[in-house]
Amino acid sequence: MIVVADSGPLIHLSLIGRLDLLSGLYGKILIPDLVYNEVVKSGEGLPGSLEVAGADWIAVENHHPDDLFRLLRGELDAGEAAAITLAIDRQAEWFLSDDRPARLAAERLGLKVCGTVGILVTAKNQGLVARVAPLLLRLRKEGVWLGEELVKRVLESLGESG
Repeated sequence: MIVVADSGPLIHLSLIGRLDLLSGLYGKILIPDLVYNEVVKSGEGLPGSLEVAGADWIAVENHHPDDLFRLLRGELDAGEAAAITLAIDRQAEWFLSDDRPARLAAERLGLKVCGTVGILVTAKNQGLVARVAPLLLRLRKEGVWLGEELVKRVLESLGESG
């Protein structure tokens, strides 16, 4: 299975100490070098930097700007545009992103998209986490915005309370 991620899920899962869920769910993750540089080099000392740098199951691929990348740059940042371009190029089964404009662009291009909340739900459904509610609470405490209605709907669907 080919899975490509942009920086959002890498950083958010690192914030709560659960970056490992990506390898448990998908095995290997691909990221473009622009995303690696954003998280590890530009983000040195921030959540995700050490975790991503130390994850031998994250493969970094060199980015080569093409027409799709240039088109996507009109609405997205460079890392997101490079990640979508990589996902299209590699015919990824999943594109992981929390950024709404990136998610919409990826869906328009036919990619299946999943964000941090969806990753946590999948991890629970596959028995990798016992409960999602405490993880969502930790994300919120770390400053990640999660809509109240989304959290309520997700927890209800899992039979959990906040």
